[in-house]
Amino acid sequence: MRPTSSMLRAGILLPAAVATAFCLAAPANAAAVDVNWDCRGTIFGIGQTSTMATSVTGTAPSSAAAGSAVAITITPGSSSVPSSASGFTVNNISDLEMTIPTPANSTLVSATASGGTVPGTVSTSGGNIVLTVPGPIAGGTSFTPPAVTINVTAGAAGTPITSKYAGTSYTSPGMTMTTNVALVGNVATSCYPDPSPTLTTTTVS
Repeated sequence: MRPTSSMLRAGILLPAAVATAFCLAAPANAAAVDVNWDCRGTIFGIGQTSTMATSVTGTAPSSAAAGSAVAITITPGSSSVPSSASGFTVNNISDLEMTIPTPANSTLVSATASGGTVPGTVSTSGGNIVLTVPGPIAGGTSFTPPAVTINVTAGAAGTPITSKYAGTSYTSPGMTMTTNVALVGNVATSCYPDPSPTLTTTTVS
């Protein structure tokens, strides 16, 4: 996974929503989901755009009862930080944040982070779940962010619980990060999924 821009090639295999039910016997289903990220950073006052194509696997119960507890686990995959960009050395990436809205037709209860090869934390604010990996993660190395488990309560019958990434534009992103480039400094990068696929779907009855 590599951005097409030579300015930002910090490939991140980002999370996809993975759901399981606490109290139901409904079987889980899994499928790979492709997510294309449209990203922009600014160097010397000039905006540089790039794209990242990621593939993740989402697992969710096929059905849940209204009012029941459902756990959504967001499982990231391994990715590599490039060692150079536009002929400049990439020192590291840091402050990686991934924002996931509370899945549609559910009420957020809690969220936690676990695992991964780099430490990260989860916070909830304004109906969003934000995974933060502070780093820094050195250029030329591979890493796997922590998994995120989101506990929700299923909403009304007849409307599915669906999971998507946040982000609709560069100014309303679903993913942000900082790339530290030699002789340039820190480059703030904002990304949004374009298009934004549904990651998981659970029927509520």
